[in-house]
Amino acid sequence: MAVNNVSKLQNLQRCESLKKLDLTINFISKSGLLTLESLRANIHLEELYLLGNPCTDWHGYRQYVVAKLPQLKKLDGQAIKPSERIAAQQVLPELEAALLAELRAEGVDVEAAGEVEDDSLYDETGAAVAEVPETGYLDEKGELVRPWCAATRILEHREQEAANLEAEEKKRAGAAKPSLDSGPPRPQRHEAFPEIADTDRLYQKNEGKWEFSLEEAPDGGSLILEVAVGRFLDTSLIQTDLQPTFVRLLIKGKLLQLLLPCEVRPDAAKAQRNMTTGQLVIAMPKEDPSKPVTDVAKLRPKVPGTSGTASGYPAPSTSASSTLAGCVSRYGESGAAPAVAIGGGRGVRVPGMAVGTTNGAGNGSGDFTIKEVRRAAVKAVTGGEEDGDDPPDL
Repeated sequence: MAVNNVSKLQNLQRCESLKKLDLTINFISKSGLLTLESLRANIHLEELYLLGNPCTDWHGYRQYVVAKLPQLKKLDGQAIKPSERIAAQQVLPELEAALLAELRAEGVDVEAAGEVEDDSLYDETGAAVAEVPETGYLDEKGELVRPWCAATRILEHREQEAANLEAEEKKRAGAAKPSLDSGPPRPQRHEAFPEIADTDRLYQKNEGKWEFSLEEAPDGGSLILEVAVGRFLDTSLIQTDLQPTFVRLLIKGKLLQLLLPCEVRPDAAKAQRNMTTGQLVIAMPKEDPSKPVTDVAKLRPKVPGTSGTASGYPAPSTSASSTLAGCVSRYGESGAAPAVAIGGGRGVRVPGMAVGTTNGAGNGSGDFTIKEVRRAAVKAVTGGEEDGDDPPDL
Protein backbone atom coordinates (compact mmCIF):
# COMPACT_ATOMS: atom_id res chain seq x y z
CA MET A 1 0.00 0.00 0.00
CA ALA A 2 2.97 2.30 -0.58
CA VAL A 3 2.41 5.75 -2.10
CA ASN A 4 -1.24 6.01 -1.12
CA ASN A 5 -3.44 8.20 1.08
CA VAL A 6 -3.37 6.13 4.26
CA SER A 7 -3.54 8.31 7.37
CA LYS A 8 -4.58 5.72 9.95
CA LEU A 9 -3.90 2.05 10.60
CA GLN A 10 -7.34 0.48 10.50
CA ASN A 11 -9.60 -2.13 8.87
CA LEU A 12 -6.87 -4.78 8.83
CA GLN A 13 -7.92 -6.67 11.93
CA ARG A 14 -9.42 -9.59 9.98
CA CYS A 15 -6.33 -10.16 7.82
CA GLU A 16 -5.12 -13.01 10.02
CA SER A 17 -2.46 -14.20 7.54
CA LEU A 18 -0.95 -10.76 6.92
CA LYS A 19 2.85 -11.06 7.23
CA LYS A 20 4.15 -7.89 5.57
CA LEU A 21 2.61 -4.41 5.43
CA ASP A 22 4.25 -1.73 3.28
CA LEU A 23 2.93 1.78 4.01
CA THR A 24 5.89 3.69 2.59
CA ILE A 25 5.23 7.35 1.66
CA ASN A 26 1.75 7.78 3.08
CA PHE A 27 0.21 10.35 5.43
CA ILE A 28 0.36 8.64 8.83
CA SER A 29 1.11 11.51 11.19
CA LYS A 30 2.30 11.49 14.78
CA SER A 31 -1.29 11.21 15.94
CA GLY A 32 -1.71 8.20 13.64
CA LEU A 33 0.65 6.26 15.89
CA LEU A 34 -2.25 5.97 18.32
CA THR A 35 -3.93 3.58 15.87
CA LEU A 36 -1.09 1.05 16.05
CA GLU A 37 -3.18 -0.89 18.53
CA SER A 38 -5.37 -2.12 15.64
CA LEU A 39 -2.43 -4.19 14.28
CA ARG A 40 -2.12 -6.26 17.46
CA ALA A 41 -4.77 -8.59 16.07
CA ASN A 42 -2.46 -9.46 13.15
CA ILE A 43 -0.45 -12.02 15.08
CA HIS A 44 1.50 -13.16 11.98
CA LEU A 45 2.64 -9.66 11.00
CA GLU A 46 6.46 -9.76 10.77
CA GLU A 47 7.43 -6.75 8.60
CA LEU A 48 6.17 -3.17 8.70
CA TYR A 49 7.33 -0.23 6.58
CA LEU A 50 6.43 3.34 7.58
CA LEU A 51 9.26 5.22 5.84
CA GLY A 52 8.22 8.50 4.30
CA ASN A 53 5.37 9.10 6.74
CA PRO A 54 5.31 12.18 9.01
CA CYS A 55 5.23 9.96 12.10
CA THR A 56 8.83 8.83 11.48
CA ASP A 57 10.04 12.35 12.35
CA TRP A 58 9.05 11.86 16.00
CA HIS A 59 12.08 11.12 18.19
CA GLY A 60 10.57 8.05 19.85
CA TYR A 61 9.00 6.59 16.69
CA ARG A 62 10.97 3.33 16.38
CA GLN A 63 10.93 2.39 20.06
CA TYR A 64 7.22 3.17 20.28
CA VAL A 65 6.34 0.93 17.29
CA VAL A 66 8.61 -1.91 18.45
CA ALA A 67 7.04 -1.89 21.92
CA LYS A 68 3.46 -1.62 20.63
CA LEU A 69 3.78 -4.52 18.16
CA PRO A 70 5.75 -7.32 19.83
CA GLN A 71 5.11 -9.71 16.88
CA LEU A 72 7.24 -7.62 14.49
CA LYS A 73 10.62 -8.97 13.33
CA LYS A 74 11.52 -6.10 10.97
CA LEU A 75 10.68 -2.39 10.99
CA ASP A 76 11.51 -0.31 7.91
CA GLY A 77 13.75 -3.10 6.64
CA GLN A 78 15.89 -3.32 9.81
CA ALA A 79 15.75 -6.42 11.97
CA ILE A 80 14.54 -5.97 15.56
CA LYS A 81 17.00 -7.46 18.02
CA PRO A 82 15.82 -8.95 21.32
CA SER A 83 17.80 -6.36 23.28
CA GLU A 84 16.12 -3.55 21.33
CA ARG A 85 12.69 -5.02 22.05
CA ILE A 86 13.42 -5.25 25.78
CA ALA A 87 14.68 -1.65 25.91
CA ALA A 88 11.59 -0.44 24.02
CA GLN A 89 9.27 -2.18 26.45
CA GLN A 90 11.02 -0.49 29.35
CA VAL A 91 10.61 3.04 27.95
CA LEU A 92 7.10 2.52 26.53
CA PRO A 93 5.23 4.23 29.43
CA GLU A 94 7.42 7.31 29.11
CA LEU A 95 6.96 7.40 25.31
CA GLU A 96 3.19 7.12 25.59
CA ALA A 97 3.03 9.98 28.07
CA ALA A 98 5.31 12.16 25.96
CA LEU A 99 3.30 11.45 22.80
CA LEU A 100 -0.03 12.33 24.41
CA ALA A 101 1.42 15.48 25.95
CA GLU A 102 2.83 16.68 22.64
CA LEU A 103 -0.42 15.99 20.78
CA ARG A 104 -2.50 17.86 23.37
CA ALA A 105 -0.07 20.75 23.23
CA GLU A 106 -0.57 20.86 19.47
CA GLY A 107 -4.34 20.99 19.93
CA VAL A 108 -5.00 17.43 18.73
CA ASP A 109 -8.09 15.63 20.07
CA VAL A 110 -6.34 12.55 21.41
CA GLU A 111 -9.53 10.52 21.87
CA ALA A 112 -10.70 11.17 18.33
CA ALA A 113 -7.24 10.51 16.87
CA GLY A 114 -7.09 7.12 18.56
CA GLU A 115 -10.44 5.97 17.26
CA VAL A 116 -10.14 3.44 14.47
CA GLU A 117 -12.70 4.63 11.95
CA ASP A 118 -12.91 5.23 8.20
CA ASP A 119 -11.87 8.84 7.63
CA SER A 120 -10.86 8.42 3.97
CA LEU A 121 -12.40 10.32 1.08
CA TYR A 122 -15.67 8.34 1.03
CA ASP A 123 -19.21 9.40 1.79
CA GLU A 124 -21.58 7.89 4.35
CA THR A 125 -22.66 5.07 1.99
CA GLY A 126 -19.08 3.97 1.35
CA ALA A 127 -18.99 5.24 -2.24
CA ALA A 128 -16.00 7.25 -3.46
CA VAL A 129 -16.51 10.96 -3.72
CA ALA A 130 -16.97 11.83 -7.38
CA GLU A 131 -15.57 15.35 -7.18
CA VAL A 132 -12.61 16.34 -5.05
CA PRO A 133 -12.43 20.10 -4.37
CA GLU A 134 -9.42 21.92 -5.76
CA THR A 135 -6.74 22.34 -3.12
CA GLY A 136 -4.42 24.66 -4.99
CA TYR A 137 -4.19 28.42 -5.44
CA LEU A 138 -2.59 30.76 -7.95
CA ASP A 139 0.66 32.37 -6.87
CA GLU A 140 2.04 35.74 -7.95
CA LYS A 141 3.20 34.31 -11.30
CA GLY A 142 -0.24 32.90 -12.03
CA GLU A 143 0.90 29.30 -11.56
CA LEU A 144 -1.18 26.74 -9.72
CA VAL A 145 0.33 25.71 -6.40
CA ARG A 146 -1.09 22.78 -4.50
CA PRO A 147 -0.25 21.79 -0.91
CA TRP A 148 1.06 18.31 -0.21
CA CYS A 149 -1.98 16.47 1.14
CA ALA A 150 -4.21 13.49 0.42
CA ALA A 151 -6.71 15.49 -1.66
CA THR A 152 -3.89 16.84 -3.84
CA ARG A 153 -2.63 13.33 -4.56
CA ILE A 154 -6.10 12.20 -5.62
CA LEU A 155 -6.50 15.23 -7.90
CA GLU A 156 -3.14 14.60 -9.56
CA HIS A 157 -3.85 10.90 -9.92
CA ARG A 158 -7.18 11.53 -11.64
CA GLU A 159 -5.67 14.16 -13.93
CA GLN A 160 -2.87 11.81 -14.93
CA GLU A 161 -5.34 9.00 -15.54
CA ALA A 162 -7.46 11.26 -17.79
CA ALA A 163 -4.33 12.32 -19.71
CA ASN A 164 -3.32 8.69 -20.23
CA LEU A 165 -6.77 7.79 -21.53
CA GLU A 166 -6.73 10.72 -23.95
CA ALA A 167 -3.28 9.74 -25.24
CA GLU A 168 -4.42 6.15 -25.70
CA GLU A 169 -7.48 7.27 -27.66
CA LYS A 170 -5.31 9.42 -29.95
CA LYS A 171 -2.96 6.49 -30.47
CA ARG A 172 -5.82 4.20 -31.46
CA ALA A 173 -7.27 6.82 -33.80
CA GLY A 174 -3.88 7.33 -35.45
CA ALA A 175 -3.36 3.60 -35.89
CA ALA A 176 -6.79 3.21 -37.50
CA LYS A 177 -6.04 5.79 -40.21
CA PRO A 178 -4.03 4.36 -43.13
CA SER A 179 -0.87 6.23 -43.99
CA LEU A 180 0.71 6.64 -47.40
CA ASP A 181 4.02 5.45 -45.99
CA SER A 182 2.60 2.55 -43.99
CA GLY A 183 1.97 0.34 -47.03
CA PRO A 184 -0.65 -2.41 -47.23
CA PRO A 185 -1.80 -3.99 -43.95
CA ARG A 186 -0.13 -7.23 -42.94
CA PRO A 187 -2.30 -10.33 -43.52
CA GLN A 188 -3.74 -12.02 -40.50
CA ARG A 189 -2.22 -15.33 -39.47
CA HIS A 190 -4.56 -18.27 -40.13
CA GLU A 191 -4.90 -21.24 -37.81
CA ALA A 192 -6.85 -23.20 -40.44
CA PHE A 193 -7.94 -22.79 -44.04
CA PRO A 194 -10.61 -20.08 -44.51
CA GLU A 195 -14.05 -21.38 -45.31
CA ILE A 196 -15.12 -21.08 -48.95
CA ALA A 197 -18.81 -20.78 -49.75
CA ASP A 198 -20.30 -21.98 -53.02
CA THR A 199 -20.98 -18.40 -54.09
CA ASP A 200 -17.53 -17.06 -53.18
CA ARG A 201 -15.16 -16.07 -55.94
CA LEU A 202 -11.64 -17.42 -55.60
CA TYR A 203 -8.67 -15.11 -56.00
CA GLN A 204 -4.97 -15.73 -56.32
CA LYS A 205 -3.31 -15.09 -52.95
CA ASN A 206 0.27 -15.20 -51.74
CA GLU A 207 0.21 -13.73 -48.23
CA GLY A 208 3.65 -15.07 -47.33
CA LYS A 209 5.25 -13.80 -50.57
CA TRP A 210 6.63 -17.28 -51.23
CA GLU A 211 8.60 -17.93 -54.41
CA PHE A 212 6.77 -20.56 -56.47
CA SER A 213 6.36 -21.94 -59.98
CA LEU A 214 3.41 -23.73 -61.62
CA GLU A 215 4.29 -25.65 -64.79
CA GLU A 216 3.29 -28.67 -66.83
CA ALA A 217 5.16 -31.94 -66.54
CA PRO A 218 7.32 -32.92 -69.54
CA ASP A 219 4.79 -35.57 -70.62
CA GLY A 220 1.88 -33.12 -70.30
CA GLY A 221 -0.03 -35.43 -67.99
CA SER A 222 0.22 -33.42 -64.79
CA LEU A 223 0.89 -30.01 -63.26
CA ILE A 224 3.98 -29.37 -61.11
CA LEU A 225 3.82 -26.82 -58.29
CA GLU A 226 7.13 -25.99 -56.63
CA VAL A 227 7.25 -23.68 -53.59
CA ALA A 228 10.45 -22.39 -51.95
CA VAL A 229 9.39 -22.82 -48.33
CA GLY A 230 12.93 -22.78 -46.97
CA ARG A 231 15.28 -25.44 -45.74
CA PHE A 232 14.76 -24.98 -42.00
CA LEU A 233 10.95 -24.79 -41.99
CA ASP A 234 9.43 -27.75 -40.17
CA THR A 235 7.04 -29.79 -42.29
CA SER A 236 4.44 -29.70 -39.51
CA LEU A 237 3.95 -25.98 -40.26
CA ILE A 238 2.69 -26.78 -43.78
CA GLN A 239 -0.93 -27.67 -44.55
CA THR A 240 -2.23 -28.45 -48.03
CA ASP A 241 -5.69 -28.48 -49.58
CA LEU A 242 -5.91 -29.68 -53.19
CA GLN A 243 -9.20 -29.44 -55.08
CA PRO A 244 -9.91 -30.17 -58.76
CA THR A 245 -9.71 -26.50 -59.77
CA PHE A 246 -7.48 -24.89 -57.16
CA VAL A 247 -4.77 -25.61 -54.61
CA ARG A 248 -4.25 -23.98 -51.21
CA LEU A 249 -1.22 -24.11 -48.94
CA LEU A 250 -1.04 -22.79 -45.39
CA ILE A 251 2.63 -22.15 -44.61
CA LYS A 252 3.33 -20.72 -41.14
CA GLY A 253 -0.23 -19.43 -41.08
CA LYS A 254 0.16 -17.54 -44.41
CA LEU A 255 -2.14 -18.57 -47.27
CA LEU A 256 -0.95 -19.42 -50.78
CA GLN A 257 -4.00 -19.90 -53.01
CA LEU A 258 -3.67 -20.64 -56.73
CA LEU A 259 -6.24 -21.29 -59.43
CA LEU A 260 -5.28 -24.20 -61.66
CA PRO A 261 -5.36 -23.92 -65.49
CA CYS A 262 -7.15 -27.28 -65.78
CA GLU A 263 -8.87 -29.87 -63.63
CA VAL A 264 -6.65 -32.25 -61.70
CA ARG A 265 -7.10 -35.45 -59.69
CA PRO A 266 -6.47 -34.76 -55.98
CA ASP A 267 -6.64 -38.47 -55.08
CA ALA A 268 -3.59 -39.25 -57.25
CA ALA A 269 -1.48 -36.21 -56.34
CA LYS A 270 1.94 -36.54 -54.79
CA ALA A 271 3.80 -34.04 -52.57
CA GLN A 272 7.48 -34.16 -51.63
CA ARG A 273 10.10 -31.99 -49.95
CA ASN A 274 13.77 -31.83 -50.81
CA MET A 275 15.99 -32.72 -47.86
CA THR A 276 18.71 -30.37 -49.10
CA THR A 277 16.89 -27.23 -50.19
CA GLY A 278 13.54 -27.74 -48.46
CA GLN A 279 11.64 -27.12 -51.73
CA LEU A 280 8.03 -28.37 -51.67
CA VAL A 281 6.98 -30.06 -54.92
CA ILE A 282 3.38 -31.12 -55.60
CA ALA A 283 2.66 -33.22 -58.71
CA MET A 284 -1.03 -33.03 -59.69
CA PRO A 285 -2.22 -35.42 -62.47
CA LYS A 286 -4.66 -33.91 -64.94
CA GLU A 287 -8.19 -35.18 -65.14
CA ASP A 288 -7.71 -35.52 -68.93
CA PRO A 289 -4.00 -35.92 -69.73
CA SER A 290 -4.64 -35.78 -73.47
CA LYS A 291 -6.19 -32.33 -73.28
CA PRO A 292 -3.59 -29.54 -73.52
CA VAL A 293 -3.62 -26.52 -71.22
CA THR A 294 -5.07 -23.50 -72.98
CA ASP A 295 -5.37 -21.16 -69.97
CA VAL A 296 -1.66 -20.42 -69.95
CA ALA A 297 -2.18 -17.21 -67.95
CA LYS A 298 -2.55 -19.30 -64.79
CA LEU A 299 0.80 -20.98 -65.31
CA ARG A 300 3.89 -19.48 -63.76
CA PRO A 301 7.07 -20.75 -65.42
CA LYS A 302 10.18 -21.04 -63.33
CA VAL A 303 12.05 -19.20 -66.10
CA PRO A 304 10.07 -16.16 -67.32
CA GLY A 305 9.40 -16.16 -71.05
CA THR A 306 9.41 -19.94 -71.48
CA SER A 307 6.50 -22.19 -72.35
CA GLY A 308 5.96 -23.27 -68.72
CA THR A 309 7.05 -26.89 -68.99
CA ALA A 310 8.78 -28.44 -66.01
CA SER A 311 11.80 -30.66 -66.53
CA GLY A 312 13.18 -33.44 -64.40
CA TYR A 313 10.07 -34.30 -62.36
CA PRO A 314 8.60 -37.81 -62.61
CA ALA A 315 4.87 -38.00 -63.18
CA PRO A 316 2.95 -39.50 -60.25
CA SER A 317 1.98 -43.11 -60.78
CA THR A 318 -1.64 -44.22 -60.50
CA SER A 319 -0.83 -47.77 -59.41
CA ALA A 320 -1.86 -48.86 -55.94
CA SER A 321 1.68 -49.71 -54.92
CA SER A 322 3.25 -46.32 -55.64
CA THR A 323 0.41 -43.79 -55.28
CA LEU A 324 0.79 -41.59 -52.19
CA ALA A 325 -2.45 -39.66 -52.40
CA GLY A 326 -2.79 -37.29 -49.47
CA CYS A 327 0.74 -37.02 -48.07
CA VAL A 328 3.92 -34.98 -48.27
CA SER A 329 7.23 -36.81 -48.18
CA ARG A 330 10.82 -35.63 -48.11
CA TYR A 331 12.64 -36.86 -51.20
CA GLY A 332 16.36 -37.27 -51.30
CA GLU A 333 16.49 -39.59 -48.25
CA SER A 334 15.27 -43.17 -48.30
CA GLY A 335 12.42 -44.04 -45.96
CA ALA A 336 11.38 -40.47 -45.04
CA ALA A 337 7.93 -40.29 -43.44
CA PRO A 338 5.23 -38.00 -44.85
CA ALA A 339 4.03 -35.19 -42.60
CA VAL A 340 1.56 -32.93 -44.45
CA ALA A 341 -1.69 -34.03 -46.06
CA ILE A 342 -3.21 -33.01 -49.37
CA GLY A 343 -6.92 -32.48 -49.22
CA GLY A 344 -7.88 -31.35 -45.71
CA GLY A 345 -4.42 -31.01 -44.16
CA ARG A 346 -4.47 -34.28 -42.15
CA GLY A 347 -1.12 -35.86 -41.39
CA VAL A 348 -0.50 -39.37 -42.78
CA ARG A 349 2.42 -41.64 -41.92
CA VAL A 350 3.28 -44.37 -44.41
CA PRO A 351 6.25 -46.40 -43.18
CA GLY A 352 8.48 -47.99 -45.79
CA MET A 353 7.18 -45.77 -48.58
CA ALA A 354 8.92 -45.40 -51.91
CA VAL A 355 10.73 -42.08 -52.24
CA GLY A 356 10.90 -40.09 -55.46
CA THR A 357 13.81 -38.00 -56.68
CA THR A 358 14.21 -34.84 -58.69
CA ASN A 359 17.73 -35.42 -59.91
CA GLY A 360 16.71 -36.64 -63.36
CA ALA A 361 16.80 -34.25 -66.31
CA GLY A 362 14.29 -33.90 -69.13
CA ASN A 363 15.02 -35.20 -72.61
CA GLY A 364 14.63 -31.77 -74.15
CA SER A 365 11.81 -32.76 -76.50
CA GLY A 366 8.93 -32.37 -74.03
CA ASP A 367 9.08 -28.57 -74.03
CA PHE A 368 8.89 -28.42 -77.84
CA THR A 369 6.06 -30.97 -78.02
CA ILE A 370 3.93 -29.20 -75.40
CA LYS A 371 4.52 -25.86 -77.11
CA GLU A 372 3.32 -27.21 -80.48
CA VAL A 373 0.28 -28.87 -78.92
CA ARG A 374 -0.62 -25.62 -77.14
CA ARG A 375 -0.36 -23.66 -80.40
CA ALA A 376 -2.57 -26.21 -82.13
CA ALA A 377 -5.16 -25.95 -79.33
CA VAL A 378 -5.24 -22.17 -79.57
CA LYS A 379 -5.67 -22.37 -83.36
CA ALA A 380 -8.48 -24.87 -82.89
CA VAL A 381 -10.29 -22.46 -80.58
CA THR A 382 -9.97 -19.48 -82.90
CA GLY A 383 -10.10 -21.32 -86.24
CA GLY A 384 -13.90 -21.35 -86.48
CA GLU A 385 -14.11 -17.55 -86.62
CA GLU A 386 -14.29 -16.40 -90.26
CA ASP A 387 -14.65 -12.72 -89.43
CA GLY A 388 -11.41 -11.52 -87.84
CA ASP A 389 -12.76 -8.15 -86.77
CA ASP A 390 -14.08 -9.38 -83.41
CA PRO A 391 -11.74 -11.06 -80.96
CA PRO A 392 -12.73 -14.59 -79.89
CA ASP A 393 -14.35 -15.16 -76.50
CA LEU A 394 -11.98 -16.08 -73.69
